[in-house]
Amino acid sequence: MKIGFLGAGEMGGAIIKGLIDFGGYRAGDILAGVHTEKSAQNLYSRYGIDASTDNAHVISKADVLIIAVKPAVVPEVLQQIAQELTSPKLVLSVALGSTTQMLEEALPGFPVVRVMPNTPIALGKGMSLLARGRYVTDEQMQTARDLFGCAGRVEELPENLFDAATAVSGSGPAFIYYVIAALAKGGMDLGLPEKTANLLAAQMTAGAASMALLSGQSPAALQKSVTTPGGCTAAGVAVLEETRADQIFEKVVQATVAKAQEFAK
Repeated sequence: MKIGFLGAGEMGGAIIKGLIDFGGYRAGDILAGVHTEKSAQNLYSRYGIDASTDNAHVISKADVLIIAVKPAVVPEVLQQIAQELTSPKLVLSVALGSTTQMLEEALPGFPVVRVMPNTPIALGKGMSLLARGRYVTDEQMQTARDLFGCAGRVEELPENLFDAATAVSGSGPAFIYYVIAALAKGGMDLGLPEKTANLLAAQMTAGAASMALLSGQSPAALQKSVTTPGGCTAAGVAVLEETRADQIFEKVVQATVAKAQEFAK
């Protein structure tokens, strides 16, 4: 099965890397249509894939199309697909704000799936959200699940929950990087070398996330299990509670959702 990318920037490149490194896809299985010759050359040099500025070539040769362009370019790409194809193909869109309704209006009768992955997919640690369109068969949905699940986890959701889930998983890595940097700075302020502080904070985050995924316990239960009353950790947790850090992150998620809803208008 040939996978065709229409756009292959940071997110598209991360997906391509995940497919090749963790999904068993060969470079010859992947095509990409990009805006400039320089981008095409960079993709070929990095992954060895068939990359060019010819979207029509990608649309005609690929079995599955993945739209990975910026939101403003999506209408143009959808128009190209509609013009080039006489029969429907499975179309997956990772473009922000591209609802299944919008995709289906531009591509009548096409099976479309809205997907929101995150950049850890490049390391096989992605979290991808999927929302199916009206014309998608179970077999086609499984194709989408297999594509994104080969480099992480997938979760199918009703589309009305997509913005909230995207704020947590799609934008979430940026918020976690902020926390890692803040913890590391706290250590550096007390004398830790920068490299050591960053390593400690990042590796701790990776380990804690693995515990949350694999232990079967809730994050609240895990927090309680490592917080001895009156101990060092409890003193730090008390500061988080006093400053209502939970409310800060609630506002972070709400602001992210509000912006996503602007793109959908």
